Amino acid sequence: MTADIATRIRAAGIDDSALLLPLLHELGYPGTLQSVSAQMAIYAGSNASRVLVADGEAGTLAGLIAGHLIPLLHQPGNLGRITALIVARDAQERGVGTALLAAIERWFAAQNCLRYEVTSGDQRAAAHRFYACRGYVSDERRFIKCSPAS
Repeated sequence: MTADIATRIRAAGIDDSALLLPLLHELGYPGTLQSVSAQMAIYAGSNASRVLVADGEAGTLAGLIAGHLIPLLHQPGNLGRITALIVARDAQERGVGTALLAAIERWFAAQNCLRYEVTSGDQRAAAHRFYACRGYVSDERRFIKCSPAS
């Protein structure tokens, strides 16, 4: 990375779908260009979801983060939920993840989010350390039930 990565973070658009796909695959998420393009079209029409990317070298992406707003019922404000944070292997340990996290947190704050949450698989110990070093604490327990359609 030759330039300051924080200056190269931007909102992703539908035209970025082909660049997002290798990052998603790197973290083990399945997907096709068609499925990612369809999801990005949904994001483009939403005020409650964002995908931010860090531009890499030679027309690649160094990373991405996806965040969503969830309105709270019990008090005024929102919950900011991070559903994906991926840094390309060749861009790790260069501040990309920290810059992406800070950027989505700024968006969350501007959208009156009272707290931010992220889910990380049990097998991702390095990710857990990353979040802990940035003020995230392990809290509560999630219970998940998959839809019969999935």
